Amino acid sequence: MRRLSLAMVAGLLLLSLTSCTNSSDKTSPSTTTTSTTAATSTTAGPHGHNEHIKEGTGTKVKQYWIRGHYLSVGSNFVDETKTPLGAGAVEALLGGAPRADAISGMTTLIPEGTKLLGLDISDGTATVDLSKEFVSGGGTMSMQVRTAQVVFTLTQFPSVNKVVFHIEGEEPEGLGGEGLPTSYTSREEFDDILPRILVESPTPYQNTKSPITVAGMANVSADTVHWAINTTEGSPLGNGSSKVTNKSAAGWASFEFQAKAKAYKGNVVLSVWEQDGEKESDRT
Repeated sequence: MRRLSLAMVAGLLLLSLTSCTNSSDKTSPSTTTTSTTAATSTTAGPHGHNEHIKEGTGTKVKQYWIRGHYLSVGSNFVDETKTPLGAGAVEALLGGAPRADAISGMTTLIPEGTKLLGLDISDGTATVDLSKEFVSGGGTMSMQVRTAQVVFTLTQFPSVNKVVFHIEGEEPEGLGGEGLPTSYTSREEFDDILPRILVESPTPYQNTKSPITVAGMANVSADTVHWAINTTEGSPLGNGSSKVTNKSAAGWASFEFQAKAKAYKGNVVLSVWEQDGEKESDRT
């Protein structure tokens, strides 16, 4: 089912949380180590609660994977002294999910061996040229997911609002035997594989401190998302709610808020859901 009867939940595991309750400074999440477990039904699996992931170096970029039946968000790092940021983000995506994302249950449907042959970004359009492996194997859903992975990875950058696919240097009539479109102007075109709440920041296994900037996209009927931060043992550290903004005709909107938590050092779980009043077991 795409919609839960009681609530739609997104959960992600953060590596470390500290809070300075006497400070008025708002500190965004660090742009270092990360891995994502956004989902519509559960938080990060317990196998990941005690994991300690070494932070990466370079510029942090979001990476989009599949977790269960829905798109999910992880991250990686690009050395901009060696490769442009956009190309580096795509190349990292083609390399598969890093350990932090993999232990959170994320994987890729992009065929192994797919190579980035070129990337041109101009006038808001990213033209990405991939090797023929990209359109090999799988069915319609597999092709849709792998296409979404690339589109979302590229549209994280403000300079990109359209993505056009080329295969082996040419724009095909359609992607794969399924003939999927070769150009995309909206993330909403992938509604079928989007969770109703997609947390894009922070990403799991990220070092951060309170208040945490939480941001993403959602399609929720009440125009409000609720959140809670707990220790991995379930002890509450903070909770609240926030309105969504910029709602489209299709119902998709964005959210961004500051989540404050009690001082704590260690792994914590951030949960974001739609409806208020459900039991703890309904959302974690």
